[in-house]
Amino acid sequence: MKLAAKQIGAAIVALAAIHLGLGFLPEPPFSVAMNLVLFFTNLFVFHAAAATLARRSARTVGLFLVGYFVLFLLVLVLLGKTPLFILLVVAYASLFASPVLLGFFAIFVLSFVLLQPYAFETFIPLALIYSTLWRVRRVTSRFVRLCLGGGLVAFGVVLFPIIHLATEDSVQTLWSTFVRPEVREALWMSLASSTLATLLVGLAGIPLAYGLARVNFPGKRWVESLVDVPILVPQSVAGVALIVLLGPGSILGGVLESLHLPISGSLAGVVIAQVFVASPFLIKTTMTAFESVPVRLELASRSLGASPAATFWRISLPLASRGIMVGATLAWARAISEFGCIVLFASSPVTAPVLVHTEFLRAGVSESRPIAVLLLVICLWVFVMLQFGQTLIPFALQRPRRERRP
Repeated sequence: MKLAAKQIGAAIVALAAIHLGLGFLPEPPFSVAMNLVLFFTNLFVFHAAAATLARRSARTVGLFLVGYFVLFLLVLVLLGKTPLFILLVVAYASLFASPVLLGFFAIFVLSFVLLQPYAFETFIPLALIYSTLWRVRRVTSRFVRLCLGGGLVAFGVVLFPIIHLATEDSVQTLWSTFVRPEVREALWMSLASSTLATLLVGLAGIPLAYGLARVNFPGKRWVESLVDVPILVPQSVAGVALIVLLGPGSILGGVLESLHLPISGSLAGVVIAQVFVASPFLIKTTMTAFESVPVRLELASRSLGASPAATFWRISLPLASRGIMVGATLAWARAISEFGCIVLFASSPVTAPVLVHTEFLRAGVSESRPIAVLLLVICLWVFVMLQFGQTLIPFALQRPRRERRP
């Protein structure tokens, strides 16, 4: 330890001599004042290294110095930003004792120094990935952590365009776009139609999913495959199919128009298109949720005298409610994002995805981007609310009902 202290002291003296010599050169790279600041900064760094050596091994100190020289080459030599180097190296020396904070510091340097045009978009996902891996470091093997980390990084790359889009416009720009009447009407139409479509899918899809989960019959596999048909069919094909069936030139569409109930080009047409594309997401997820409910619980309820309907409402539905909420979230997200089928079958009233496409064709990215960001913000807000619903609704359904007193 005494030898290490002498070495560190000698290094400090040599560093002071170097800084003073640089300050008195005919064309110094830094001013005398900046050299003095760098000297005291490095003095603090060597003091931190000495404190680290007193508690840890020489290998740790070597890693400390390697990190220091990486910052020196990156910020001072390559970028030439002396004030930034001083701030970063002081933060580095202060945070080196904490591995968790040191990891966040490395992510900060990577994002805000190397990836400056995309600093915020890279810092947030990388920090979340690092936090997740740090929490599971002691409960999983290295191979599992490697799989988890690689998958999260790949998923972050997939989400990077959305994160970048969300940070492009200021709050003032979004507000000036939101106050436009056509934008508010399109957003409201998307919210109302997708919510109504999700409710309609739930009314018909939940009983169907329960029946498929509890009954075995010949051809059941084919019925389950038919549920997936709206996912397999392209959106434009679905739009043409609805026009052929319910459009102005069709028999059924002519009958509805004679009754003053036009489908194509109305709110009903938008909802029908959204129901068509969103129904498989709720039905398949709900079916899986009902299959996870033990049949013996339903049999026990029936043996105690409960009717099939009472067993469904009191046993099956509460236990499967979390999966049903996941399916409803997926169905709502698919409904509000539908474009291809709606733009062919029911282009008016205008929904938000159709308005984004129209503004892009009219004025380019600059006009369509704020509308897309507003739609993204609304979708994320509803998604968060539905996540809370996945916890509150099952709790409300599973609460025991109070019996009436005579």
